[in-house]
Amino acid sequence: MSDKGVFRFTSTIIFSILLLFIHPGSSQSRFQIIIKNATVIDGTGRPSFQSDIGIRGKKIIKIGTLEKTQGKTIIDAKGLMITPGFIDVHTHCDRGIAETPTVDNYIQQGVTTVIGGNCGGHRYPLKKLFHSLEDKSIVLNFGSLVGHNTIRRQVMGYSMDKPTPHQIQKMKALITEEMKAGALGFSTGLAYIPGTYSDTEELIQCVSAIKPFGGIYATHLRDQGKHITQSIKEAIEIGEKNNVPVQISHIKLAEDSVWGKIGMITEPVEQAREKGMEVYLDQYPYTATSSGFASSFPSWAFEGGTEKFLKRLTEKDLYQEMKQHIIQRRLSSTRGINKLQTIYIASYKKNHEFQGKNLREILLMQGKEPTVDSAAELIIQIQKNGGAQGVFFQMDEKDVEALMKLPYTMHASDGGVQTRGEGVPHPRNYGTFPRVLSYYVKQKKVLPMKEAVRKMTSLPAKAFRIENRGIIRPGMFADIVIFDPNQFKDQATFSQPHQYSQGVKYVIVNGDIAVKNGNLTGNRPGMVIFGSGKGE
Repeated sequence: MSDKGVFRFTSTIIFSILLLFIHPGSSQSRFQIIIKNATVIDGTGRPSFQSDIGIRGKKIIKIGTLEKTQGKTIIDAKGLMITPGFIDVHTHCDRGIAETPTVDNYIQQGVTTVIGGNCGGHRYPLKKLFHSLEDKSIVLNFGSLVGHNTIRRQVMGYSMDKPTPHQIQKMKALITEEMKAGALGFSTGLAYIPGTYSDTEELIQCVSAIKPFGGIYATHLRDQGKHITQSIKEAIEIGEKNNVPVQISHIKLAEDSVWGKIGMITEPVEQAREKGMEVYLDQYPYTATSSGFASSFPSWAFEGGTEKFLKRLTEKDLYQEMKQHIIQRRLSSTRGINKLQTIYIASYKKNHEFQGKNLREILLMQGKEPTVDSAAELIIQIQKNGGAQGVFFQMDEKDVEALMKLPYTMHASDGGVQTRGEGVPHPRNYGTFPRVLSYYVKQKKVLPMKEAVRKMTSLPAKAFRIENRGIIRPGMFADIVIFDPNQFKDQATFSQPHQYSQGVKYVIVNGDIAVKNGNLTGNRPGMVIFGSGKGE
């Protein structure tokens, strides 16, 4: 063959190879998934629009008009709504995700990313948990905070003492270690043991350890009632001294004496935001809280651990002091509300018959008078027998709606990994996100759909520095929910919480279909979401 012939032959081959890459029907340009005829709410807060979406690998590649021949899998989304996957920044999924990597109760809501390690507690050490999740594979994305209570216990146990300089340095070293493992920030649970023993200076010192890694400070406040303003100011001071964002967890007015006084929350938050601080809130869309019954006791009751707590119960004066604290903390109302009818047992290992019943029902079942005194004694007995998880109706619906409207409030569950049929947990574990969109958006019109979606997608991604997620846009990870807006609804109730939402058609995580026609596919495409300190 002549030199000219070789040149022509070589040129033809090169041209043919180029065509494979640029021709619309070529295997290289085909999309893994094409979503056709979509009504898209992209997560930015802008109005919905019609478009096709092309996904290749883990990413969204194109938004626009696409031919069906370009896609390996075609999803016809006519009449359906497309949003970014929901991001739940306040969960306790770190407690069960390694054992239940399918995380059914979240993925069935359309949640594609969860953040654990909240309220001051996390699975220690994070490096071990992250390795486990990467080895097993998980259905959704998972990130975690470092919990102050966990770190303090590692260094000081259940001591009420002020930490020494050496103990502060040891706590900071452990926090640094966890941030380098990939934590997203630091959380406190200042109503829980041993976090409640700490003072503001200790927390400022601890949070200083996350500053070099760009982490966020998330806090379960010391008080969510009469002293909520002071508690918020403390959180803001801690963030301001370290120049880090502040996230106030499950915001609420949790005492009926302060219902309607939203300014107690908004005034300190908005003063800080006006100065340029990043301050965010998260909220679940219910009027009931859920926590362990240990939170009903004075903090000193558990100093030194369980053995000392049980000993204190045998001392008459201390027992009476605990009882009076419980009456004041849990069983009193300025509005004449019968608290015995508003406190339910969610889970109690000692006696499953208590589960799903309120204190009044349990006392009557035991043949006792349903008085405040007998209810306080019942709570003490429950804690003596290992404790229980409770559901407490403490909030006013008008406050829930007012706080939901704030532009810096995110939707979040404060839930955890659930096993269907076990206990009677708070319905937020199964229904938070569909409840917002069906009840508060569609039925009550508290928020427009585009704003509610922003609060569960791009806003949490921004607050927690979760890159390339929370918006439907080319180059972003393909975390997508496809649902029927006429059917998308929570089914979980306080009496029957183990019910998945309805109306979810598809959930796509990192470009792979995790839910199809409302059913799990068995795929586990989730990733561990690491903070910027990973690998330092």
